[in-house]
Amino acid sequence: MKNKPNIDQLVEDTLNSVSGIDTVKTSPLFKERVLSRMAEQPIEHVEGLRYLDWFTPRYQAAALICFVVLNAFALLSYYSDSGYGEHVENFAEIYGLSETTTDSYLYQN
Repeated sequence: MKNKPNIDQLVEDTLNSVSGIDTVKTSPLFKERVLSRMAEQPIEHVEGLRYLDWFTPRYQAAALICFVVLNAFALLSYYSDSGYGEHVENFAEIYGLSETTTDSYLYQN
């Protein structure tokens, strides 16, 4: 089995290699030239599929109002339905989800 090299030696070698990097000499106006070239270039619009371009704020407001009205109607009809408990009990009984008095599931259908 090979011995792993000492981590301290690896760190020291890495730091020594970084000290050998020389600074890059550029003209003082390099940044200004690059920024001016970037400003001159026209911005290209990527043409692609746009699915929701038609969904403007006017339609968003209408959709939000419809959503709120629909949810309010559903909530009111949910609370006004007095037979909700019966429907749940019937559903549970039909699908075998109701509580039984027996301890074993072998007697159920």
